[in-house]
Amino acid sequence: MPSLNENFESERLRIYALQDGAIRAQALAFCLRTNMFERLANGPLTMEELGLAPRVAPALLAFLTNQGLAERDERGRFKSTPITEHFLVRSSPRFIGGRSLLFWGFHDQIGHLGDALESGSPISNKGQADLFGRFHADDHRWFAEGMLANAVTGSEFLLNAVDFSKFRRLLDVGGNSGGYTIELLKKHPTLEASIFDLEAVRPLAEERITQLELEKRCSFIAGSFFDDKLPTGHDVLLLANILHDWDTAECQHILGACRKAIQPEGTIIVIEPMLAENLTGPEHASVSGLTMALLGGENRTPSRISELLEDAGFIQTWKSTVGEQNSIVTASCPKGNSSC
Repeated sequence: MPSLNENFESERLRIYALQDGAIRAQALAFCLRTNMFERLANGPLTMEELGLAPRVAPALLAFLTNQGLAERDERGRFKSTPITEHFLVRSSPRFIGGRSLLFWGFHDQIGHLGDALESGSPISNKGQADLFGRFHADDHRWFAEGMLANAVTGSEFLLNAVDFSKFRRLLDVGGNSGGYTIELLKKHPTLEASIFDLEAVRPLAEERITQLELEKRCSFIAGSFFDDKLPTGHDVLLLANILHDWDTAECQHILGACRKAIQPEGTIIVIEPMLAENLTGPEHASVSGLTMALLGGENRTPSRISELLEDAGFIQTWKSTVGEQNSIVTASCPKGNSSC
């Protein structure tokens, strides 16, 4: 049997890490749900002070320190690292722990990924509505908080790629608590916006709008893009992490509703994880694409997004470079088109 050189040995361990990815995700979710990172941030604390069962505490603490999510001081106490304080403490504006709620909440369903990949069908004919429909109020808040950090990072990418100074009124379709909208409003003080999403997220959105004193420029409108007409009077529509949640027919419905709502010559912007045209990555889009395969959505290439927009009657599509987390496709509504 041929000997393994050092590079191959590191690859063997990388494959090990792939194999136990579900364990890692569940351990991280446990720490988030038990406020472990908040306690570490107020540390340093001993293993006993953290309140962990003696049999499991050594393995969990070794995992956290090995992953750079905790560190041990010279007295054997544990405390947070800058990484945890930046990304995993809920009070941080860059908190991303809300994503862990997804993998905590449907870890049983993840066991059916092989079935979804073999059949090409999702595990539920209700798609992602089946998942979010089980969320409690606290779950909605936690998930929304986690998505805010995604929106902050995504809006930075969006603002660098698209000139919003030419727009007057933005409609954030499925905008949740307004992560993208609020960042755009902060950057462009003459822009006005409406956030359109389900009634359940209204308190979160309006809380943030009030905190930032944006009530005169931003409003929340409750509704479903499947059951209700979208608000009109906007010259730019934003679909942030929306289309990849749904199959082709559902995307066609959403884009048809957008086409009816947008002003003539208005711009529609799609930003979400997209696959490279040659299907070589990127890592985040490819892995989250497996989640979409399980739930009934699809991470697509920019060209495929462009096709969906053109099929819906939009023209002049433009594609950004494929980003590590998100990519962008924009299109315009034709002048004088009565459908727009």
